[in-house]
Amino acid sequence: MIVVSDTTPLIYFGIIKRLDLLRSMYGEISITKTVFRETVTEGIALGKTDAFLIESEIGKWIKVEDLKGDAGEICSKYKIHIGEAESILLARELNTDMLLMDERDGRQAAKDAGIKVKGTIGVISDCVNRHLLTAGAAVEILTFFRTNPSEFWISPGIIDIAIRKYEAKIQEWKKMNGIE
Repeated sequence: MIVVSDTTPLIYFGIIKRLDLLRSMYGEISITKTVFRETVTEGIALGKTDAFLIESEIGKWIKVEDLKGDAGEICSKYKIHIGEAESILLARELNTDMLLMDERDGRQAAKDAGIKVKGTIGVISDCVNRHLLTAGAAVEILTFFRTNPSEFWISPGIIDIAIRKYEAKIQEWKKMNGIE
């Protein structure tokens, strides 16, 4: 499976110290030099723990790729940041199976280009479905996202929907096992 990641999913999984989930789900992830700069170079300059964690995985299962094309046209057409545009371009150049991206406009641009996109919440859902996370652990992560909106720029409404989904799964499991 070929997977490209934009900045925010890497940072978010780094902040919660669960980069292992990305590795378990996808094996290997490719990023652009801009994403490397945004996640590692700028993060280290700010003393962000997640940046050091991401840096330690570069060259192991996170690969920094060179772009062949220019993402300027994507930026102009969709009015998105260069990081998102380059991630979309890399996903096209690598004929990726999945692009990890949270930003709404970037996700729409990727979908318009025929690229399958998944955000952080979708990755967490897949981790629960593959039994890499329990529903309870997913609720804990999502609650952490919800209570730290300055660090996690994910719509509170989307987080709340996901929390309700996993809380319902927990209640269903308790009911099936006679625990109340």
